[in-house]
Amino acid sequence: MRRRRITLTVLAVAVVVILGSVVAGFAYVQSIGAKINRVVNSDPNFAGVLAPTSATPPGAPFYMVLMGSDTRPGETQARSDTLLVARVDPQKKQVQMISLPRDSRVNIPGHGIDKINAAATYGGPALVIKTVKELTGLPITHFVNLDFMGFRDIVDAMGGVWINVPQKIVDRQASAFGAAFDTIDKGYQRLDGRLALTFVRARHAFAAGDYARMDNQQAFIKALAKQALSLSNVFKAPAIVNAIASHLDTDLTPAQLADLMLQFKGMAPDGLQSATAPSSPKYINGISYVILDDAKFAAMVGRMKNGQALDPQASASATVTVAVKPSDVPLTVRNGAGVSGLAKQCADFFMGKGFTIAENGNMNQFVYGRTLIVYQANKVDQANFVRETLGFGDVIPAAGIYAFKTPVMIVIGKDWKDPATTSPGQ
Repeated sequence: MRRRRITLTVLAVAVVVILGSVVAGFAYVQSIGAKINRVVNSDPNFAGVLAPTSATPPGAPFYMVLMGSDTRPGETQARSDTLLVARVDPQKKQVQMISLPRDSRVNIPGHGIDKINAAATYGGPALVIKTVKELTGLPITHFVNLDFMGFRDIVDAMGGVWINVPQKIVDRQASAFGAAFDTIDKGYQRLDGRLALTFVRARHAFAAGDYARMDNQQAFIKALAKQALSLSNVFKAPAIVNAIASHLDTDLTPAQLADLMLQFKGMAPDGLQSATAPSSPKYINGISYVILDDAKFAAMVGRMKNGQALDPQASASATVTVAVKPSDVPLTVRNGAGVSGLAKQCADFFMGKGFTIAENGNMNQFVYGRTLIVYQANKVDQANFVRETLGFGDVIPAAGIYAFKTPVMIVIGKDWKDPATTSPGQ
């Protein structure tokens, strides 16, 4: 039976973080280096493809191609299922990513006009990089290519990934593990490796199809990268590394990955920015393509070169804030961790800051791994103010899932730490 296509570039960004975080000594660097498939050293087509690192001063922004691929039985060359181009700025601790739809109609050097995902079939990662360089005009210095076989193991080694699922997903074709894993309920939850795979592959469940899938992939990147950087996952990192090392192609050495990890330590939540290349679907001679909007795409790439917001309209709307005072935000506090006394600890902290506690109690279940700051419609500014005051927590909309009467509710998770002894942002 042929393997289904798997979308895996969603893990490529976190690979840098995870690998770098566990390089504890030279022997470990050597052992991990031996597992990484350095295709750049074995494929003669790579000669001259990547821009020389000497052209980029230490700490200066550089560009990467991030790929997710799938090799099917009987095929000697992997298919590129997901593709992103990224600008990495170590000094500002920022990563910008543009998703390139896999059906984008582009020129593939030496092969003519075709879908961009055909480049990997024709010539592997080297030809994918050449195609992206020609399409964007960007000097690509590095690349990461992750095969689908490691996906489930990586997510499971992390203990699952917490993410807010925007709507219920039912997509039989997205599940690589049968009907038991083709459905994901709406709401904030922890996905294991099998369900995470369904989440990042699903497109038949959405009216927007592949565009909705790319939005979910970008959301998953952010959730996974954030959790990979958390203290709890540092101790899980060796298992994560062993899960991914044999499924990874990159020109980066473990030492270089570790250096990047150190440079990005303390990256702010808004340091990871993503967008999808402006485009629209179109049938040409009976074949379904995605046609890039050349002018809008060129403008987006230009903004990336300058380190500006990829989508200025989204950025502008996201930065509109309202002055908020503690007296404006009555709170509901609920214990979702099951540890006695935490709700009172939380309530006491916020009352000391001038907030009013309208309700203080327990959630129906003590299953919350992460602390949530849940907001009612049009109350995101109040929620962000609460998050800033507390110093941690995931800000999410109520979206009909959580019932409470105040503008904002705090759900205490198992990651809770006494805010009276924790500096904001820790």
